[in-house]
Amino acid sequence: MPGSGFSVLFVCTGNICRSAMAERLLAARLPPSAGPGEGVVVRSAGTRAVVGRSISSQTRPRVRAFGGDPDGFVASQLTEATIAGSDLVLALTREHATRVTALDPGAFSRTFTLLEFARAIEGFAAEGDPGDPLRWRALTDRAVDARRHGLLPPRGDDDIDDPYGRPDEAFDVMASRLVPAIDILAGRQASA
Repeated sequence: MPGSGFSVLFVCTGNICRSAMAERLLAARLPPSAGPGEGVVVRSAGTRAVVGRSISSQTRPRVRAFGGDPDGFVASQLTEATIAGSDLVLALTREHATRVTALDPGAFSRTFTLLEFARAIEGFAAEGDPGDPLRWRALTDRAVDARRHGLLPPRGDDDIDDPYGRPDEAFDVMASRLVPAIDILAGRQASA
């Protein structure tokens, strides 16, 4: 949670499909930050990451198709330090969110599933500059408040299934669920 910036962390299992795609698509939809510690920084990690690996071959074309750049991505392991350095943690499943809070119980209030957070901010995300850390703080506060007041109950469809090792259709389903949520976060109209 450094300086005047804001850090978003996406979490999945291997960090080569879902969270990697989420990172690259959100980063592509945000303006570049003015410098270190400023703007919005987007990262990802895996609970059982394939450390050092690039985005999966089946995910790469989907990242490109939706405006992201898969090149140069390197998978990393979720750590307590990674969580502590994040203002908002967006897990791709409820199990991932549980893993985040097991590593850092203090992160509970700022940890959501991606789809849960997108639901919480959907009517408000178009307001403000998507590259403004204050916008992200306000959206996170809104989601925390909604959960605190029972307005954000967990849903069975909050999870985005892992497509790894499955046919291309599973990757299409992943993208069809992930991209609209990323677009909401970026203040855009859903595109998938």
